[in-house]
Amino acid sequence: MLHVRLVRVRGSLLACFICAGSIAGQEVSPIATNLFILDEIVVRADETSALVDTGLLQSRALFDAADLQLKIQPSLGDTLMWEPGITSSSFGPGSSRPVIRGFGGDRVRMLSDGVGTGDISQTSPDHAVTAESLLSEEIEILRGPATLEFGGSAIGGVVNVKSKAIPRHPPAKGYEGLSSVRYESVSQERTGVAALTVGDSRHALQFNLLRSVSDDYAIPGKARLNPRDPASNPEGTLPNSWTDRFTASGGAGKFWEKGRVGAAITRIESDYGVPFHADAHAHLGPGVTRQINDVSVSLQQLRFNGELVLFEPVRAVEEIELRGTWSDYRHAESEAAAALDNVFSNVETETKLDIVHTTFRGLSGRLGGTWRNIDFGSRGPETNTPDTETGNFAGYLIENLKLGRLRLQAGGRVETQIMDVDFAGVRSERLTYDSRSVSAGLELELWDGFEFAANWSRARRPPNTAELFANGPHLASGTFEIGSWYRIPFLKPTEGGVALERSENYEFSFRKTAGRLTGSVTYFNYNFDNYIFVSGIGPGWEFNGLPIFRYVQTRAHFEGAELAAQYELLAPDAGERLTYRFSADSVDATDVTQNTAIPRFPPVRIGNRLEFGRGGWTFGAEVRHAFAQERVQLNLETPTRGYTLVGVDLTHTRNWRDREVSFFIKGFNLLNAEARNHVSVAKDVAPLPGRTVGMGMTLRF
Repeated sequence: MLHVRLVRVRGSLLACFICAGSIAGQEVSPIATNLFILDEIVVRADETSALVDTGLLQSRALFDAADLQLKIQPSLGDTLMWEPGITSSSFGPGSSRPVIRGFGGDRVRMLSDGVGTGDISQTSPDHAVTAESLLSEEIEILRGPATLEFGGSAIGGVVNVKSKAIPRHPPAKGYEGLSSVRYESVSQERTGVAALTVGDSRHALQFNLLRSVSDDYAIPGKARLNPRDPASNPEGTLPNSWTDRFTASGGAGKFWEKGRVGAAITRIESDYGVPFHADAHAHLGPGVTRQINDVSVSLQQLRFNGELVLFEPVRAVEEIELRGTWSDYRHAESEAAAALDNVFSNVETETKLDIVHTTFRGLSGRLGGTWRNIDFGSRGPETNTPDTETGNFAGYLIENLKLGRLRLQAGGRVETQIMDVDFAGVRSERLTYDSRSVSAGLELELWDGFEFAANWSRARRPPNTAELFANGPHLASGTFEIGSWYRIPFLKPTEGGVALERSENYEFSFRKTAGRLTGSVTYFNYNFDNYIFVSGIGPGWEFNGLPIFRYVQTRAHFEGAELAAQYELLAPDAGERLTYRFSADSVDATDVTQNTAIPRFPPVRIGNRLEFGRGGWTFGAEVRHAFAQERVQLNLETPTRGYTLVGVDLTHTRNWRDREVSFFIKGFNLLNAEARNHVSVAKDVAPLPGRTVGMGMTLRF
C-alpha cells in the first residue's frame, strides 16, 4: 500500500542505517515531491493539521514557506513574534526566543525535526536557538501544555522547526532546489540561501547552505529610557546588535513502499553582539569596566540527525516512528579582555520512539518513549552554574475515541529525571525527580464548519540547573542570582531545593472552519501550586552593586485569550481576493501568594491586515498595536508604553523557463515608532528596530 502522506521518524543514525540495509531489497514506488521554501509560506486554515502527528487537541498553528517570507527575522523568536499568543524575548536579533502565553525559558520546548535542538537557549535570554527558520520547510507551534508528548519543559508550548537537512521524498525530475537572496535596510542585513536535492525514485541527497550578515540596527531616538549617564546614551543605532550566521548541512534518504530512512549532518556557526550586556559589568569592579564595551557570543554546533518511518510493519500497528539526534554545542561569551571569556558547552543525545496503532471500534492512539542525556559544562569568571549531567527517561500513551461528531481523548506520561551535579570537584550531588502528567479533552463538531474543543491537563516539571544551583552574576539580566538549593539564613525556604512545579490547566476553543468567515477564539487558564521563578530579595540586598535575586516557588495563576479571524470580502468566483484578517491576544499572570504580577508577562495586542490578490500578485497592509503594560511587579520592573507598527508589502510569483521565480518588497514600522517589548529583560535599554524596507527574490527549479 502506497502511503501518500509523509510521516516522519527520526532515530539514532546507527539504527537508521541498520534498518536501511535490512529492507534495501524491497520494491520502491515513486513518491510525489513538493520542496517547500521559506520564500513561499502559508498559514494553513486547518490549525489541527500536525507536523508531528501527536493528535493532541490543543491549539496549533502550522506554517509553510509562503507566509514566512514576510516574517523572517534573524532569530526564531522575532520571526514568530506577532502570531496570536506568541511574543519574543527580544534580547537582540542574535538570540531572541519565542515566548508563548507569557511562558518562556524552560517552559517552551524548542525542537528541530521533532527532537531537541541541543542548544542552551532556555538557560538565559542571551543564548541563541540553533533551529534555523530560513532553512526550514515548516514550523509548527503548539500553544498550551504539550507535556504528554514532549515532557515537563513543554508546559507552556512547543515550537518545532522541520528542517531541510534530511530528504523526505525523492526529487521529481532527478533534481530540484532553490536559490534565494534577501536584504533588510534597518540593519543592512544580507542573506543568501541555497538548497539542492538530487536522486532517483529510491534515493536522494540533500545539500543546504545559508550565509547571513547584519550590522547594528537603527532605532528611533535614544536607546536608554532612564540612563544613569546621559553621555553614554546612544541615539539612532542600537550598539552591539550585529549578527553573522553560517549554516551548512548535508543529508541522505532512502525510500520504499512502506517506509523511508534518512540521516543528516549540520554545522552551525553564529556570532552576534549582545546589546548593553556590558552594562552589568560596571558592577564587577573599577579599572576593568572602562575597557569593556562590546560583549559578543561566538557559537558553534555540530549536529547529527536520523529518522526512520515504517508503515504497517506488523498487524495492528499503523506506523512506527523513530527520531534521534546527537549534538555537540559550545559558545564563548567574549569581552574586550580575553581573560574574561566565559565558555559554555552542551553535549546532548535524544532518541524518541512512537508507535501508532490501528483504529479499532473507533479507538485510535499512540504510545511512545524518550531517552535524553545532557552533559552541560561552563568555565570562566562569570559563569554561575556548576557542571551537570542530566538523564531523562519517559513513556506516554495517548488514546482517542470517535463517537460520531464527538472525539474524546485521554493520556498520561511517566517521567524520571536524574541530575548529577559536580561542584568543581569538591563535592557532588545526585537529584532524582519522578513526575506524572495526565490530560483529557474533547472535540465536538457542533454543525458543519463549527467546532468546540475543551482540554484539561495536570502537568509536572522538574527544576533545571539554574533554578537549583545558580550562584553568581547573571549579566544578561544585570542581577546576582542564587538557586533554590542553597540555604540562606533568615530567608525562606531555608531547607534548600524546590519541589516539582505542578500545574492544572484548562483550555476552551470555538472554531469556524468553513465559509467566508473563518477563525477561532480560545480561552486558557493555568493554576500553579509551586511556580518556579526568580525574584528580588528586597531593597538593599546587593553584591558588588548587582541586586540579589533568588529562585523561589509560589502559587501562580495565568489566564488569557486568543482570537484569530479571517473574512473573504469578495465572492470565491470573483477572480480576485480581498481578505481581512484580525488577531488579538491577552495574558494576565499573578503571583497569588504575594498578590502581585509575575514579572514580564505580555500586554494586550491586536493586529489588522488587509490583503488584495490577483493572479500571482498580492498586496498587503497591516497595523499592529501593543497596549501599555502597567501591571508590573513592584520595585522589580518598570511599566512599558504602548506602540503601533504600520507595514505594507508586495509579493509576486511567476513561471519562467520551467522555473518559478518569486520576489517580495516590504516596509515595516513605517512611522518609525519607538517600540519596547515588555517581555524583554533589556527593554529599558534596547528598543525594537525602527523603520525598515526589505526585499528578496527566490528561484525554484
